[in-house]
Amino acid sequence: MRVGQEKWAELVDILEAAEKGRKAIRRLTLTHPFDIEEAYAIQEAWISRKIRDGERLIGYKMGLTSPAKMKQMKVSEPIYGKLLAGMYVDSGEALPHSQFIHPRVEAEVAFLLGKDLKGEGLTEEEVFSATDHLMAAIEIIDSRYENFQFTMADVIADNASSSRFAVGTLLLTTGMDKVSTLGMTLRINGEVKALGTPANILGHPARSVAMLAGMLARKGEGLKAGEIILAGGITEAVAVQPGDVVEAHFARLGNVSVRFV
Repeated sequence: MRVGQEKWAELVDILEAAEKGRKAIRRLTLTHPFDIEEAYAIQEAWISRKIRDGERLIGYKMGLTSPAKMKQMKVSEPIYGKLLAGMYVDSGEALPHSQFIHPRVEAEVAFLLGKDLKGEGLTEEEVFSATDHLMAAIEIIDSRYENFQFTMADVIADNASSSRFAVGTLLLTTGMDKVSTLGMTLRINGEVKALGTPANILGHPARSVAMLAGMLARKGEGLKAGEIILAGGITEAVAVQPGDVVEAHFARLGNVSVRFV
């Protein structure tokens, strides 16, 4: 653990125990107050520990990408978490529900970068220029906190509730700039649970990726070729139970699914 991260070891221990034990905890800020900048330091300390233990960083996910949600939380930009190789699952894979605390699912658009992307104030065109292809995605979020109740700082420290994700096999390489208009249907056991378009993600999901690049640039960091970016939930997250089959269908992007057993 790098110098400066040791101070967060106690909180990382708490988060890690909750994740491994699949037991929800009270939000950390009730007993250990910290601000947004410190929350990202806690997140980094946790991810660094996972990487040290054999995990591998493969991308990022964006959260709070709904303008209404940002207004509700009184923030001017989304939040991000990091994606690790162990979070990836194949489309259609059966996942034991017992691996989670209280999982919820979101339909998203995934960007696979073909080039490095770094800097503030990037345009949608610059994002697409660096993107190899787009894919349909389902993210499984699983907050380590009781009843999904947390402050902004808490959820950032908790790696933005990241848990698992799956992407579809259809790769969209042309007309990517039109992705915001593509209709999406989220079904659970064949029943429609949510409808929307990627325009719900900050008006266009490429803006979410550009904002992520800007947030990282302020830390002297950037996105790298080969990384996957989940741009944010198109609709509200939906809770799932054992036996549920979750399917997201996108126009042009195709289907992606997961099963909980």
